[in-house]
Amino acid sequence: MPSGSQFRTFQNVAAYDESLARHGQWIRWSRALTCPCLDQNLRQPNPKCSLCKGRGKIYRTPGVQSIVYETARHDSNGKVYPQNTPVSGIPIVYRRNVALTLAGSQPSPYTYIQLDPPHPKQWQELFVSYNFDPTISVTDEDSEVIATNRSRVTTPRFVTRGKPFEGSIAGVSRVYNDTKKETYTVTSFHKEYINLSSMGTWESGDALEVDYTYVKPFNFLLIGVTEKVRWESPWVLEQADSILMTPYWAKPSHDDLFTMLAGEQYGQAVIDPTFTVGNDVIKNYFDLSRIEIVVDEKGTEYTVGTNLELFGRNEIKWLTTKPSVNYTVQFMFHPTYTALMNMSSVRTSENKAFINRINLVRFENVGDSVKF
Repeated sequence: MPSGSQFRTFQNVAAYDESLARHGQWIRWSRALTCPCLDQNLRQPNPKCSLCKGRGKIYRTPGVQSIVYETARHDSNGKVYPQNTPVSGIPIVYRRNVALTLAGSQPSPYTYIQLDPPHPKQWQELFVSYNFDPTISVTDEDSEVIATNRSRVTTPRFVTRGKPFEGSIAGVSRVYNDTKKETYTVTSFHKEYINLSSMGTWESGDALEVDYTYVKPFNFLLIGVTEKVRWESPWVLEQADSILMTPYWAKPSHDDLFTMLAGEQYGQAVIDPTFTVGNDVIKNYFDLSRIEIVVDEKGTEYTVGTNLELFGRNEIKWLTTKPSVNYTVQFMFHPTYTALMNMSSVRTSENKAFINRINLVRFENVGDSVKF
């Protein structure tokens, strides 16, 4: 070892978590389900299936999460604050493995848990078991109009290192012009954008209200792994591209998707528009951030926002008649990984947020040589 150099050791959990926060990458988790179109004899999906887009897998948010025995912050007034809110169902608060009595009146939504008196002292350690749903309902939020028949919800949902992550709209139930007292018809939505069939007599300065549900980004950290680290750390598989540090309650499977939220890369695909009816799907990419260039084999170039737009996470919605010949689309996308194996960390004895290590491989690099 060179003179003056030394190994950096983590003397406490706080320093360890701080290092993860400095070097990690926030990611989104999407649960994989086998599509019912799968042929039981051939074990092949229907390439024209509108549900899975010919992939054989349906990707959804992980759904309601069950948190078991989490260390809980609380105050002297009997308010207990889980790490994830709002809480769904009835939570359980423990002190020395004994469940405490909840107050008859609880906040709505469950942003904290109220205990009955006598309240625990602040120095006493409490634990909480509860469920929370990552799909959040929003009522009467202001909406920003960015183009004709197109609006956007503007409230940031998650900010880290100065970068906001909006989450994704899961459903829109109402768009209302409070100035003109008119209700608009929603035709589609994706990410934070809402498309309308007609905005009627809308004028600049009108106040729009929106009722919708959204899925907030999942707060997992993705840690890159180098070849040297693979060699030094036997718990990392040789074919893994990265390692994921997840909360102890996350139970991913090897077909689930993990998408980096902050990183972007260039990608391109050639699409046959006659293959599907409706939106064209970019099958091998799951989280496009924007479309850059679209040109067909006749040399015709199309304008994003006028001729077409990004729909959902990896679909192209044509606003005009789509071409009858193949076309090339260039875009920016967030890299996506699938899990190879879930292996426990040496920190499993600690009741902290990050204790699971999961080996990941880039989705588009998965081939026949990788066996799950």
